[in-house]
Order: sequence, then structure tokens, then C-alpha cells
Amino acid sequence: MKTLLAEKTPVNSTDSTHKRRLTTAQALVEGLIAEGTEIVLGIFGHGNVQLGQALYERRQKIKYITVKNEQGAVHAAIAYARQTGRPIAVTTSVGPGATNLVTGAAAARVNRLPVLLLPGEVFADGVGPVLQQLESWKDETVNDALRPVAKYWTRLTRPEQLQIKLREAFEAMLEPGNEGPAVICLPMDVQAEAANFDLTRLAAPRHQNFERIAPDSRAVKQTANWIKAAKRPFIVAGGGVLRSQAGASLRRFAELISAPVAETQAGKGALLFEHPLNVFSIGPIGTSCGNNLVKKSDLIIGIGTRYSDFTTASETAFAPEARFINLNISGFDVGKERALKLWGDADTALKALLDCKELRLRKNSAYLQEIAKERGAWIKETDRWRNKTGTPIRQTRAVTVINDFISANGTVINAAGSLPGDLHKLWRCKDPSGLGYLMEYGYSTMGFEIAAGLGAKLADHKREVIVMVGDMSFLMACQEIATAAQLGIAYTIVVFDNHGGQSIRGLQKNSGFADFAMEYRLAGNSSRFAPLDFAKIAQGLGAKGLDANNDKTLLSALHEARKTTRTPTVIHLEVDRQDRIGGYGGWWDVPKPAVNLKGEETAARRDYLKEKRAQIIR
Repeated sequence: MKTLLAEKTPVNSTDSTHKRRLTTAQALVEGLIAEGTEIVLGIFGHGNVQLGQALYERRQKIKYITVKNEQGAVHAAIAYARQTGRPIAVTTSVGPGATNLVTGAAAARVNRLPVLLLPGEVFADGVGPVLQQLESWKDETVNDALRPVAKYWTRLTRPEQLQIKLREAFEAMLEPGNEGPAVICLPMDVQAEAANFDLTRLAAPRHQNFERIAPDSRAVKQTANWIKAAKRPFIVAGGGVLRSQAGASLRRFAELISAPVAETQAGKGALLFEHPLNVFSIGPIGTSCGNNLVKKSDLIIGIGTRYSDFTTASETAFAPEARFINLNISGFDVGKERALKLWGDADTALKALLDCKELRLRKNSAYLQEIAKERGAWIKETDRWRNKTGTPIRQTRAVTVINDFISANGTVINAAGSLPGDLHKLWRCKDPSGLGYLMEYGYSTMGFEIAAGLGAKLADHKREVIVMVGDMSFLMACQEIATAAQLGIAYTIVVFDNHGGQSIRGLQKNSGFADFAMEYRLAGNSSRFAPLDFAKIAQGLGAKGLDANNDKTLLSALHEARKTTRTPTVIHLEVDRQDRIGGYGGWWDVPKPAVNLKGEETAARRDYLKEKRAQIIR
């Protein structure tokens, strides 16, 4: 994601320099144009046609795109924000259109990405009930469901409120380290009401640049002293590294202190695959080299990470005596793990450490040799998984074929199922900008991927985009294929068909649960799967549909998709439903039932409690 902290060209003011009488909706559109908002996604209903008219009147200045589902609109906006650092807006009608925003808003909040949500709202004058209104003894509407998942939430009751509320929304969305979705609820009557707006203020260039926050010099010196004292430092690189465009500084810092680097899902691409200090990942979907090294580390240096359970192995990944240093711009995250706090922008903080006279290049030869040995063993192991052949194709082999095929400036997109684990361990990033790997693994939303592909193409139409999506996730939200086809936008969607939710089925079996209800088998015939044809579904939505089931047919389909320039291509890829890469030393806290139907404690519960006792909550 391009940094929100870097200098930007000032947004242009509209050419009006006096007060004009505008509806709230018209004034809102003027404000969006002034903020540099290029796109509005949405679906019009009776609750936001007033805004629709205002967008129509300014259609030469701001683009409107009709999506097929409001949740998909938010997912597309999330991908756009991830790739550009800028928010776009999403509008919906009142009622069910607005509640369709909630899942996407939660994903934006968890991933800390800016999206402006503009749901329609029932009448501010209180006259009702009206169509799609929730009646209650309390002063609330269904839009209140967005409060917990919004960074900023407000409801306009007068046109005059817009000027300050719109500014607040943008300031909240773009706060460094705490970005997130902003919600401005728009009552139908308020949208249509008019007031005198001073466009020299509403549409004036707002100072959008946030300074790169530098850490306190005393904290820098103390950090340097801790690093000097450490024998086995270990770096965890999170999404903050990419947002700060700190990849080059991270590389120099890791080389300076001879520390291996593991990347979180959000931070993958901070170091390219070839770098000898890249040990890839830690946690339950971590690599053997990452997990083996981190558990013996005496100093963990977290850079732009929020320490989710998939990083910490549910707080079992680290040695009991390990100390922590956190470089983080988020005040919420910087103190996690009871760390020494280095609060500030990742790139600025790393450069301060690189300039610190207390730190000098050190070559811990024994440690570097151990890192190289662990890394070499892991690469040998990945080659075993990457080169497994067969028909139907194995998932790990399909990941390899796509990885080898995608262009150096291409972007792969995924979010849920068993693919995130395989991608985290096996995908070899080629793009030093960090824009080549878009994994929504904060909220891990099934149905995110296809709409996100649309958003990534809206962000950069020249960038190759390949979406990897499971069959279950595809069936939850494939509608935006039709939107992309309607717009003439081409990107590739590979549907991994393993006949259901094999990720959770594997979790059931590995955790001692019953193998229950996770496959698409026909009722009354457990030996047959539902005959789902994803290529034909794609064709029905206006896309090209292709079939593949092995190396040769997959590669052929990828080449055909690349030649298709005016519509998405969906590749229905049948994969081996049993083949999944296993774990390499990282635990995940999935509670097991305390007793069975007889009231007896199970072996699975005893094993779980043993693992649970290894947790260290700092």
C-alpha cells in the first residue's frame, strides 16, 4: 500500500469562490471532488437517489460504478485503499442495502484501511414508519449496526452539518496507524434539503499530508542498547513496513544487526524471497525455519505488526525469557507484548536506528550460519511441495504454477480457506513495492477475493491481477464478475474446486472433531459431489470460463486469460481435495470440548490443555 504519510499533490479546489445554494447531496459531491475522491461505488434505491442525482450532475468530475452487491462494493474499496492509500466512497439505499455494508466495514476496520461509507437513512424529521425502517422504542436505525465496525460514525440531521462532518470523516479515515472506515448516514429528507454552502471552504484544499512521526531519541538509544545486548535478535515485519514503504530500510537494518526476518500476511513482500535473512513466516502457518529460530530468540523486534494469533501461535511462539521491541505508529499496538516502545513511522524509526552511533555492523557468524541452514532446509522442503504432480492437480503445485506465471508487477489476491497458509509459506514475492501480494487475513472474509480483484484493477488498470479463490468463497460472492464484465475490466480468477470447505474439514479431523457437513455431497448419496460448473457460472455472468485440472491445462488457461483484454476470465480448477501443506511447529488455539456425551474428558481435550499451558500472556 502506498504510504499515507508521503507528500501528496494538493487537491484542487472547485472553481466556485462564493456561497451557493446546494442540496446536502450536491454539497457532499463537491466535497468528495475536492478531497480527490475519484470513484463512488454503490447501488441506488429510494434512500439515496437524491445523492444519485448529485453524482449525475457532476459525472464529468467523479466516476460512479453500479455494483451487484453492497458488500462487494466495500471489498473492492478495501483493495483500492490497500493498493493506493486513498479512500473511495460506497453508497447504499436505506435498510438492507445499508446492513450489507457491515461485513465489509468490519474487514476495513480490522485491516485498518480507509473507506468512506454513505448509507441512506430514514427521515430525520421522524415521520414514519417508512419502507425498510426498523421501528423501536429507542432512537435508532439499522445503520447503528455500523457503529462497532466504523472508525468514525455520524448521522446528519441538518445540511449545515456536512462541512465539518465530512472533514472529520477524512481526518479519521486517514489517521496514521489507525486508518479505518468512516460512516456518514444520510437521511432521505436531509439529502434533498438545501442550504447556502461556502464552496471556498467546503471545497478548499485540505492539508492532507501527515508528517512522518519520528521516535523519541531516548527510545532510539535504549532500543540500540537492547539490540547490542541481544545474542539472537529476530524481526517480525508487519503491514506497517509496506504502508511506510520501509522495505529498503528494513533490509539494511536486518543486515546491520544480523537478524532473520519473518513476515506477517500483511507484511509479506517486505523482503523479497531471495534475501538470505528472509525466513518467511512464523505461527501456525509458519515455516520450519521461522518457527525454529523465533522460539530460540532472546529479542523480538516487531515492526508494524499487531501480533495476531497467526503470528504469535496463540502466544506460544516465543521463548519465556524473550524481550520485545515494537516499532509502531499505532499507539494501540506499540505496547503489545510489554515491549520497549519505539513509537513512530516505521521507515523513520528504522532510519533513526541506522543512524544511531550505538549500533554498528556486527557479523554473528554462528547465528548467520544457523539461519542459512534453517532457510536452506525449508527451501528444500518447499521444493518438495511445489513440485508434486498429479491429476487432479495438487493445490501446492497450482500455487507454484501461478507464482511462476504471474508477471513481476502482478498482484495475487486471496483471503480465506486453506490457500492463505499455502501462499504464506510457498509464494515467492517478486515486486519490491509490496503491492504484489494482497491477502485479507485480518478478517479473512470469504467472498472478499473477486470484488477485491475489481478494486485492484480500479486502482491500477495496467497491473496484472490474479485472484485465487476457493469454491466455497466463490459461491458466497461472485456477483462482481458481472460488474467487471460490464465495465470491460479483465483479470483472472482461479477457482480452486475441492468440493467444499476442506480447510475446516481438515481442522475438524486434526482436532478430534467429526468429519461433518463441510463437503458438497448430494443428499442421500454420500459418494457423489454436487455437479458445480464454475466456468458456466462465469459465462452466465459475462466472463470467459475455462476448465483445468493439471499443470498443462492450468498454464494454458492462464495464457489464454492473459490474452483476454475486455472481460474477466474464470478458470475452474479441479484440485486434489486431500492435499494440503501441513503445519511446521506453530500452535493455534482452537478449544476442544471439555467432555463427550458420557461426561468424560477426551484425549483431545487433554492435549489441548497441555498446549494451552504453554501460553505466555504478557
